[in-house]
Amino acid sequence: PRCRGRQRETAMPTYLMPPDLLETTPSRQYGISEKHETTNRIYACELIAQAGIMLRLSQATINTAQILLHRFYYRKSMLDYKVLPVAMTSLFLGTKVEEAHRTIRDIINVFDRLLKRRYEQGTKALDRTSKRYAKWSHDMRKYELIMLKELGYTVYVDHPHRFILFYVKTIFGSQALTHQSKQLAQKAWNHLNDAMRTDICLRYRPEVIATASIYLTARVMGISLPRQPVWYQLLGATKLEVEEISSIIADLYTRDKAEYMPVSEKDKKSNIIVKWRDDADARKKSALASSVSSTTVSKIVKSKPTATPTKADSSTTTGTKRERKRQQDRRSSSSDSRSSSSYDRRRRRKRRKRQSRSPSSSSDSRSRSRNNRRDSRRDRERDRRRNRDRGRDRDKSRRERERDRDKSRRSDRDDRERDRRKNNSSRDTRDRRSGRPGSSKAADAIEPAPKKKRIIKLG
Repeated sequence: PRCRGRQRETAMPTYLMPPDLLETTPSRQYGISEKHETTNRIYACELIAQAGIMLRLSQATINTAQILLHRFYYRKSMLDYKVLPVAMTSLFLGTKVEEAHRTIRDIINVFDRLLKRRYEQGTKALDRTSKRYAKWSHDMRKYELIMLKELGYTVYVDHPHRFILFYVKTIFGSQALTHQSKQLAQKAWNHLNDAMRTDICLRYRPEVIATASIYLTARVMGISLPRQPVWYQLLGATKLEVEEISSIIADLYTRDKAEYMPVSEKDKKSNIIVKWRDDADARKKSALASSVSSTTVSKIVKSKPTATPTKADSSTTTGTKRERKRQQDRRSSSSDSRSSSSYDRRRRRKRRKRQSRSPSSSSDSRSRSRNNRRDSRRDRERDRRRNRDRGRDRDKSRRERERDRDKSRRSDRDDRERDRRKNNSSRDTRDRRSGRPGSSKAADAIEPAPKKKRIIKLG
């Protein structure tokens, strides 16, 4: 019989890795150190977060992509599958899982822009016909199938973010959040976003991770939480788990900015990230060396004693054009200061300007202006003729098009008239052969009946 009443709700299982696999990842089995693996994971997750912001994706989509990347690298090694295409493919899968689909072209363009801005490689967009675009597109399609196969098509992700507001309201015992509780919830949310760069999402349950982020935020803000009973035990977490997760999250803020670390010599030579980073470092070093050398030269020049000018030196320099102009400006300023009228000052300036001009220079300037006017007049006339010729050509082409159109219309009309005559002649021939009354022979053979005369009798 059919079960009546409310059915039991079943939740999706939490995806956690077994402890033995957490210690021996495939990358470490291939000889990659724990430091290299952790740094490359953080680097890839940072790229995913920045690309998600540029693509205007939700935080849930970004976190899903980061968790899928961590899951995949617990199945495959970084030596076989490079970090950059795996990060792009993880974001592509995350957009599909969270139903915020973005095309492969969008993701490739965003990652290319991120790397170019990070390593100062210019702002030119990636050409769709280039080899790098074709390689990245092929790798994304290939890695998508491999990731789905290795994950067993299990792409469900349970985010710890959804527990934050509920837990904060439970701890403070009020449905309406205060200013302090809002700040606590917001900073705990930020800690969770940063925690997704590590693999704690595969080590602990999402409820425990949310509890640990609240614990860490309360310690940072200096907020006291309930102790009787202990609040994190009511939320299903232990003190050991909360402290371990808090230490992992706090360790992120003591690390330097994550940079990609090559996992092999082949990767070091062929990886585009390493190549662009080396180019950026070389440019920075050359710029620093040039700035240091210029600073040293300027210090040496400033440290040299300046020689006092003698009378001979001053006599030789006064003959230069610059010195003469300086002296003339000095004289003009002194004469202007003696006059109280601005009109007189302007007149004196104009007089000095006319006197400074020589007859030859004025004639040259007049001849140059005359030549310029003649050249401009010639250019205007040439442009006018060119526009007129263009108009003629345009009218001529229009007339030719109209002529061709009329000609085609006449030919079509003649063809229709020819077909009509041909059809009439064939029909007449067919009627003559059949001897129908409508034909010409039948009309000749049948004579019309004589009309009867009408007799009118009078009287």
